[in-house]
Amino acid sequence: MRFTPNFSSGSKLAFLVATVFMLAGCPKPALYREPIVRYQQASTVVIEGARTEYGLANNREYDSLLNAHLAKRERISLSEIDKGDWRVISADALAVRMSALDALTKHGKLLLALASSDAPDRAKDAANSLDDAVKGLRSSLNNNSAPDTVDAKATAFAGVVAEVTKLTLEAKIQKALDSAIKSSESAVEGLIVSIKDDMANLYERRRNSLSSSRKSAVDAYNLELTQKIPDAEKLKKNISGIKKAEEDWDGLQLMLGAGPGLDAMLQAHQELVVYAKSPKNPQDFSELVEAVDAFVSSATAIADSIKVLRSGKE
Repeated sequence: MRFTPNFSSGSKLAFLVATVFMLAGCPKPALYREPIVRYQQASTVVIEGARTEYGLANNREYDSLLNAHLAKRERISLSEIDKGDWRVISADALAVRMSALDALTKHGKLLLALASSDAPDRAKDAANSLDDAVKGLRSSLNNNSAPDTVDAKATAFAGVVAEVTKLTLEAKIQKALDSAIKSSESAVEGLIVSIKDDMANLYERRRNSLSSSRKSAVDAYNLELTQKIPDAEKLKKNISGIKKAEEDWDGLQLMLGAGPGLDAMLQAHQELVVYAKSPKNPQDFSELVEAVDAFVSSATAIADSIKVLRSGKE
């Protein structure tokens, strides 16, 4: 994944200068173009971060389960593993979340295509792509036997895009763009908040698990030291365990999607809605640019974290 928008310090000035010309008579969708380009690029990074964390959640829980048995010197039962109670997110709930993230991504791409008013065919392709994503989301929602908050927000989001898709396919570009932004206000923002809550909960579980791992690693080393004749090889292995626990603890900050990224995405989307409802004067545009700039900055930090996380796995 590449994330290469222009983050120069003069970007805001460039936007404002461009606004003067756009307000002078360009087609209305063009007013949205540059902020939406940057919003969509930043959204892709933040959504990818959330997707990564969801994908790792159950693997981490499985590792924690095994480490807990090891620390207590307890037997491991295959029936316990197969039962799957250790999973923090069920397979059905995970499918809903992944489908919702995919639909959010396609929604951002549709906004971008609609803002590029010189490319109606691309807008129709984006609308069809979003429609397919929403069908996948609805299928995941129907298959989930234990709905939760994310399901409710995802259901609301799936419901608001149908009219936008219809308008786009009818080539009513300006109306579709306004509708895509205004009608998605509560649905998109509710879904972002729900995902943010998920990320915060996953972070706390990860933090608690790593805290226990650090303690267990140190306790194992100290216990070996109490032996009449400490085993040098065990001590060396225990030291390696402590180092690994500390590396994992330091890497806790790389948990993606929680906090600033989704907060900034929420703020940027709120400003998009405000701008869509506004007279679209330079002050309105300036406030939109400020929110998008903050979002881009957060997304840049997340993109860097993704690179570090991936490089550690290679």
